Amino acid sequence: MRITDSLLRECGACADQRKLFRKLYPRGANTTAATLRRAARAGLLISWLEHFLPVPARKAYQEAIAPAQKAFLEAIAPAWKAYEEAIAPARKAYLEATAPARKAYGKAIAAAWKAYSQAIAPALAKALRGVK
Repeated sequence: MRITDSLLRECGACADQRKLFRKLYPRGANTTAATLRRAARAGLLISWLEHFLPVPARKAYQEAIAPAQKAFLEAIAPAWKAYEEAIAPARKAYLEATAPARKAYGKAIAAAWKAYSQAIAPALAKALRGVK
């Protein structure tokens, strides 16, 4: 697979990742192991490429990376816990401050949400026929 700035833009990559990609690969790059290692060392986030894999290949890939993923989650656990503890007071204050607005929003869109659900029901039922 060839990755280009255009592909990154189409996939919604953020500006800083696209800028770094263009710096490393001004004319794009093929997805070889060497290219992906270089990209990762430079700070590009490459894990999103799994979304281009067909389902069977994605499953095999996810099984292959499971040990690395487990080690990563264990390594970041202390930092994640400290982060969550540090932001808890701000999160609580935010939720309390925005509760009235969220409640009003929910009431304001309830009728539209109900109408939308009714409108899509036939198409959804048709699409789901035969799905097991």
